Amino acid sequence: MDRTAAYCVNCGAPVSGRFCSSCGAAVAGVPETLTREPDLLAPPPAPLPPPAPGTDDRAVGGPGPGLWIGAAAVLLVIVLLGAFLLLRGGGSPSAGPTPPIIPPKSHPTRASQTSPPTTAPTTPPTSPATSAPTGPAAEVAGLARAVAPAHAPASVDFAGNPVTYDASNLVDGAPDTCWRVAGDATGTTLTFRLDQPTRLTRVGLINGYAKTAYSRGHRFDWYAGNRQVLSVEWLFDDGSSVSQTFASTRAMQTQTIDPVTTSTVRLRITSVSPPGTGRAARDDTAISEVSLVGSPG
Repeated sequence: MDRTAAYCVNCGAPVSGRFCSSCGAAVAGVPETLTREPDLLAPPPAPLPPPAPGTDDRAVGGPGPGLWIGAAAVLLVIVLLGAFLLLRGGGSPSAGPTPPIIPPKSHPTRASQTSPPTTAPTTPPTSPATSAPTGPAAEVAGLARAVAPAHAPASVDFAGNPVTYDASNLVDGAPDTCWRVAGDATGTTLTFRLDQPTRLTRVGLINGYAKTAYSRGHRFDWYAGNRQVLSVEWLFDDGSSVSQTFASTRAMQTQTIDPVTTSTVRLRITSVSPPGTGRAARDDTAISEVSLVGSPG
């Protein structure tokens, strides 16, 4: 007896419709049936082995409508979830702001820790030898201690008051007192020790006994009656010296010198006048006052 049968071209299973009931492959576009003469004696062809686990046997013949709908739904869910996470700041409500990146602290090298600081001096030290005087020049003889190898003995004036003639009278600031020694004092050296090193700029003296006295109506001129110093030599600590000459006047006579710093001044008498004449005539050499002008050096 002749009859016809339809089989799936993909798996060979009998089909009765547009899709294979065994593998799901579409049978559209292929002959609805394959007509053959059945072999009554031969068994039907063996079915193909089932697909391996984990595979979608329905996708072998192409995706169906359900697969496209599912993929579209998954894509929509992903888009909605991404938008939600973006609006919520990354999707983590408890997450705080990203901490700033703090660079590691730099540590000084061993050389910078052990190297001593180098600071250039701003002002070179001033040498004491070239430093300027600390104050204006002034009379400093009153601060000196005067020493003489000899002096005349003390006496009294016309009023009976005691009178001395030692070296301290040279620096007491009073022109009517004096240092006096008997005779010609040429070659005598007087010494003045200052209280500190001093930068001297002027020296001088009153070269006689600048005093006038009166007794019983008579005038006694001690400046004219005693010898007067005519020239001297001033000597200083550094070995330098200055010569000075004098006129016959009872006023202070001074001389400017090149500045010299010294602690001691020596006054050497190099010449004197002859003895005086008149009521006050005496064979004595006298100096009333010495002047030393300078500033601490």
